[in-house]
Amino acid sequence: MIISITIVIGLIILDQLTKGIASSTMNIHKNYGVFLGFLSNSSAIFRIVTLATFSGFLLFIYSVLLYLLPKNLYFLKYSLSLILSGILGNVLDRITKSYTIDFIPIHFGNFHAAYNIADIFLFIGTFYFIFAIFRFEDKIWHPENSRNTYLVNPREQLRLAFKFFLISFFTSIFLGIFCISFIQSFSTLSSTQLNEFVIIYTVLAFLFSASTFLIGVIISHKSAGPLYAFELYVERLLSGSTDRLSLRDGDNYKHLENVANKLHDYFHNK
Repeated sequence: MIISITIVIGLIILDQLTKGIASSTMNIHKNYGVFLGFLSNSSAIFRIVTLATFSGFLLFIYSVLLYLLPKNLYFLKYSLSLILSGILGNVLDRITKSYTIDFIPIHFGNFHAAYNIADIFLFIGTFYFIFAIFRFEDKIWHPENSRNTYLVNPREQLRLAFKFFLISFFTSIFLGIFCISFIQSFSTLSSTQLNEFVIIYTVLAFLFSASTFLIGVIISHKSAGPLYAFELYVERLLSGSTDRLSLRDGDNYKHLENVANKLHDYFHNK
């Protein structure tokens, strides 16, 4: 995780340095708006709050993925770091300058555009992420020590996941009220701007709440999974099995492997 975070910070610094050099030595293109001109006519405070909220959501998802992805999938962590660096590099421009600095011209026939280093990070990261999903399909979707289902104890796991969902849902409502009140205290939102904010915030709140629900299931699996595996192992041991317990990478209660080994030695060395 430390390496991935260092990559993100280093690439953002590199992106900002190249944009600073380009601004003083080259002809640059100022790209206003967020996507296809979206939010280009919005007030500065409205744009800053919206982009900051979006960035916070991305950082949350990125941090969770770094925690959940096993060590052997480091290539996915690095590609996600590239993607996040590219997004945050451009978001930082739009928050501080209201536009993105593009200085790398691309001409292909009648197609003319300008890009920056952050765009390159985003492109390379996205391309490699898609490539890795297909290239290393067995490692990602079918690891050797994977379990057949994440809901090994459905009642308890879903209860925890639902608690995660409720916490994120009510937190989102509170933050939404705060954001609208904060923005209106500085400027009066037009109906168009208010609609934009409601749409963006609703989408982000839904994605955040749904993500926390899934995260609750996955995190609970790290505890319920090894307990379930240990229970099955004891039953096999009592039936005369000679195999040993092996938990997954990232599971909690890894000490159960030592307990299982002691049980194994006790039953088979009597």
